[in-house]
Amino acid sequence: MIDDPSAASSAPPYQWDFVTPGLPDGAFAAAPGFSPTPMELRVMLLAHLRPRADSLVWDVGGGTGALALEIARLMPRGQVHTLERDPEAIVLLEQNRQRFGITNLHIHAGAAPEDLASLPGAPDRVLLEVGRPLGDVLRQVWWVLQPQGRLVISTASLEGLVDATDTLGQLAARDVQVVQATVHRMQRRGSQAKLAAAEPLFLIAAERP
Repeated sequence: MIDDPSAASSAPPYQWDFVTPGLPDGAFAAAPGFSPTPMELRVMLLAHLRPRADSLVWDVGGGTGALALEIARLMPRGQVHTLERDPEAIVLLEQNRQRFGITNLHIHAGAAPEDLASLPGAPDRVLLEVGRPLGDVLRQVWWVLQPQGRLVISTASLEGLVDATDTLGQLAARDVQVVQATVHRMQRRGSQAKLAAAEPLFLIAAERP
C-alpha cells in the first residue's frame, strides 16, 4: 500500500467550499493518456454508489483518483481504498491526494483480480472501473461485499455492459440499474460555439441481497 504521510506536499490543500460534489476537472493533476472522469459523470456515479458517512469503499481501477477523492472528501469518517496497476496513474493519484489534503484515501499498487486480497475485507460500497474480462473480478468482489452493499460498474464498451449484466444476473443481484451517460459541453472556436461530446459511459448499479 502506498500511504506515506511524510511525502505530503507543503502546498495548502485545494479549497472547495461548496456542499455539492463535482470538483472541476481542472483541479486534478493529469497527464497524456490519463484524464479525470468528467465532473458530470462523477456526480452520477456517486449518486448511484450512495456512500454513507462511515463507509468502507473499494475503488478498483482508480485512474487519476478523481472519483476516489470525491468519495473520500464526502465521508471523512469513512475509508476509501483504491487499486491501480499503472505506475503513471499511481503517481497522479498520489499527487492528487496530496493536493486535496485527503488522509482517508489509501492507494494500493496492483491489478484485479489477483491483488484484490491487498484491500481490507468487507467493503459496503465498491466501484469497478475495469476492462474485460470483467466476470472474474466482479465475482470476487461480490462475495466480499457486505449484504445490502452497493456495487457500481462503469464501462465504455458494449461488451463490458453485457459482461456486467450477465454476471449480475447469475449472482441474483438486486435492484440492477443500467444508465448510458453522455455529456456534451460547449466549446468556443473563434466566434462559434459548439457542443462537444465526452466518451459515453455505461453505468451499472446493483445491490447485494
